[in-house]
Formats: sequence, C-alpha cells, structure tokens
Amino acid sequence: MAPPSSPIIILTGASRGLGLSVLRLLLSKHNARVTTVSRSLTPELQSVQKEYGDERVLIVQGDVGKEEDNARAVKETVGKWEGLDGLILNAGTIDPVGKLADIPTSSLIPYVQTNLLSTLYLVKPSLPHLRKSHGRIVLVSSGASSTGYQAWGLYSMAKTGMNSLARTIASEEKENGVAIWAVRPGMVDTDSPTPSRHQMQAFLRSNGPGQMADTDMVKFQSAFEKGELLRPEQPGAVLAGLAVNGPLELSGEYINWADERLQAFRE
Repeated sequence: MAPPSSPIIILTGASRGLGLSVLRLLLSKHNARVTTVSRSLTPELQSVQKEYGDERVLIVQGDVGKEEDNARAVKETVGKWEGLDGLILNAGTIDPVGKLADIPTSSLIPYVQTNLLSTLYLVKPSLPHLRKSHGRIVLVSSGASSTGYQAWGLYSMAKTGMNSLARTIASEEKENGVAIWAVRPGMVDTDSPTPSRHQMQAFLRSNGPGQMADTDMVKFQSAFEKGELLRPEQPGAVLAGLAVNGPLELSGEYINWADERLQAFRE
C-alpha cells in the first residue's frame, strides 16, 4: 500500500533534540502534516510552525502522562485533517537517575505514566483511525531495555515494557493492517549549553557520576569526547520513514535504527 502524499502524523516530544529533528524531517522529506505534543513550547518548535504554517503543523501543549491530553491531541488532529496515518512516541525522561533502593516511591507512578503508560494513552484513541488508514506506530525505545545499567532502573523497566507492548499490539492489530516497531535510536548527541532531562547524553554526563557505575560513565563520556555520538538526523530519518511507510513484515520488532533492513530510510 502506497503511503499518502501528505501523511498525518502525531509526534510526541518534538520540542527539542531528537523529536525536533524528526519533526523537521517529516515536514521537509515526507511532506507530512504533523501534530506535536509536548509540555514546553520552545522557540525552536515555534520557529518550525512559523516556517511551515498552521496547515502543516498543529501544536498541542500537554502532558503525555495524562490520558486526557493524548485524547485531545487525537481529537484535534482528526478534527483538523480528517484522518490519522501514524504515531511517533518519542517523549520521555530518564530522570530520576539513582539506585532503585534510593528512589522515592512517590516518583514511581508519575514516571511510569510518562514513560510507559503514555504509549497506551495515545495508541488507544488513535487505533480506530489507524485501522482505517492501515497506519504505523513508532515507539522510541533504548538499548537500556536489554541492559542493567546501574541507576537506570526505572528507565530500563519502562523501555522494556514498551518493547513488549510493541510485540503485543503487532499481534493484536495485524489483521487490521496496523504496524508497530520499538526502535533503538543509539546514543544521540542532543547536547545544549544548559543540560536538562530532555538532553539525555548531557544529563547523564552531569548527573551520572556518583550514581552510575564508573565503567558505564567511562563508556558514555568516551563516546562524547571521541565524537561518536549520533547526529539526531541519523536515527531521526529512520523514525520518520517508518512512521510513513514502514515494512509490515517487521511489525512488532524491537529493532536498531541502523539495522540493514532499514537501510532505505537512512539519510
């Protein structure tokens, strides 16, 4: 089935970093109409909307950890463009970093809502529309889903759960023509002068020492110093391409962005 000439995509976490790069690629390379969902309305996001106009970019300011904000994003998208072709769920945070024994229990429910339940909060109201369009769902996972990095316990748990959701949704929605992938984007350079929880690599370099194992800190610090971090556009191009026309035969997989089977979507 050929992708639509101007696909309608909902993208979370587009205010900066990897998500912002994916947004630009969807607009410039795929002629997409995109709804973004994020808490913050950054100057960069506003600039993209100004460049492409309201007919191409719909900004929904909200919290992905709240069911009602996700439902509102779907409702506004379908109300504006009369359809929905794909989702890219990129929003999330690694904070708090710390050993599980030290993380306050008050952090658990908000964290799981933002990093895992948000997937279902957006997918569930989207499915009736994605079934009509034989749409695609892209979940931004992490290599941490298959490792046991010290102080990353909540993050690893959420990403592992995301991989499992991808497998289950793929099975349940196969007959409806809906495809889904959990994608490992690699170590992405989303650095900024003021590291925040949204710039993961910068956040880890600032907050990891004393929390993470020394050997793990060396790995991430070395990748930064050697210039080995990925440009956001590299995995971003794969995420955007999958959301528009990802291969149905790979639906349900937890897959590396650099997998040879995704070569066609790379820059």
